[in-house]
Amino acid sequence: MKNSLRYISWALLLLSIFLWPGCYKKLDEPPLYAGTMIQATQSIRSMRAAHIPGNFEKLNDNQIITGIVIANDATDNFYKTIVIQDSTGGISVRLDGFGLATDYPIGQRLFIRLNGLWLGEYGGMLQLGGSVDYSNPSFPEIIPIPAPLFTKYILVGNKEPIPAPIKVRFEQLKDSVQSRLVQIDSIELVASDTAKSFGDAINKATVSHTLTICNGGTIYLRTSGFAKFAAIKTPRGNGTITGVYTIFGSQKQLVIRDTSDLVMNNLRCTNGGPKQLFYEDFESISVNNDLNLNGWKNIPETGSKLFTGKITGGNRYAEISAFATNQPLISSWLILPPINLNNTSNEQLSFLTKDGFDNGASLQVFVSSNYEGSNTPWKAKWTLLKTIVSKGNINGIAPKWTESGKISLTGYTNTIYIVFKYDGNDLPNAVNKRTTAFQLDEIKIMGN
Repeated sequence: MKNSLRYISWALLLLSIFLWPGCYKKLDEPPLYAGTMIQATQSIRSMRAAHIPGNFEKLNDNQIITGIVIANDATDNFYKTIVIQDSTGGISVRLDGFGLATDYPIGQRLFIRLNGLWLGEYGGMLQLGGSVDYSNPSFPEIIPIPAPLFTKYILVGNKEPIPAPIKVRFEQLKDSVQSRLVQIDSIELVASDTAKSFGDAINKATVSHTLTICNGGTIYLRTSGFAKFAAIKTPRGNGTITGVYTIFGSQKQLVIRDTSDLVMNNLRCTNGGPKQLFYEDFESISVNNDLNLNGWKNIPETGSKLFTGKITGGNRYAEISAFATNQPLISSWLILPPINLNNTSNEQLSFLTKDGFDNGASLQVFVSSNYEGSNTPWKAKWTLLKTIVSKGNINGIAPKWTESGKISLTGYTNTIYIVFKYDGNDLPNAVNKRTTAFQLDEIKIMGN
């Protein structure tokens, strides 16, 4: 009998050892992984459509929405907020925590149980949260979901590709695109808001800068003083902005996630447009003589051939060719006067070229910021620019001028030099000759 009791006691002891860990919940559990075990029962658009403007609604149905995170607090420009969107709409979700980007990174699919949460507006901006603060009766607002309840309401799905921003025009900025990732093209900051700090990093104050769209419309770029990029200067150029569309009252706003959401390297369309920093059309040159323009350098590195002045149909231009030089190597430099970039931005170079009797000689364009103006430019450091130069006309001179395209000089500061460098030869063997003729005209540099 005693032995039987002893065996039963040992069995109960072993059973309690195995069951004991299940009696305690681990602290600091990560958000539950939903995987494919849960599905949305309602779209974000239909949830938003059920909201009564100006009202606060407690959601009591067992509905579930899903969306991909498009913004969070990674750069501290979204305070206690993540923004999710599905294919129908977006919503800002208020969460009472910090470091939200760790558990809810951009591209993460989330499932949100709506039962017990609240919908309401802040300055007309619809938000989802945990309750409502009525301490100011004239201006109630959504209170974030408490951190201990995150896992009750939010389930984590798979990591997915970040949704592409919706390209919109100004007139399409309506409530239907609230809390969605949008892209606006041909946009720029007004001149008075360029080269200013994105936010007030000293006083930790939010700043609104005015954006204007070239084809009409004004919107505001809103940046928190706590944003990690608050102290960075705003760009001067024109281009594209990507951000989360928000409103405050009647003010249309964009909130960016980082400065990479702005790509503004083009020339401005307002305030008189861009400035002309340099222009040469060669109309003042002497024809059939080596170019000799004030401030220019026309230097042979190898051989004795220089760029010369030519005229056709009343139009003057620069030309060079190794033809009839009888020299094994021709390398010539045509260097523009120094260009000062201290007072401008988004500078762009452009020019026109024609080629003739093309057999392989080259015309390339380089830029230097350490050339000092000497007669030995090849001793300086030069960077090749990606340009479009006329080529392929083997039976005569090209009938039309080829545009170089707008070549960005962004990234260069202080004084720079630009050179057109010709390389060719006039060897006895016709197979190896490189005597292509190049014509050059209308060299222009523009900037903001």
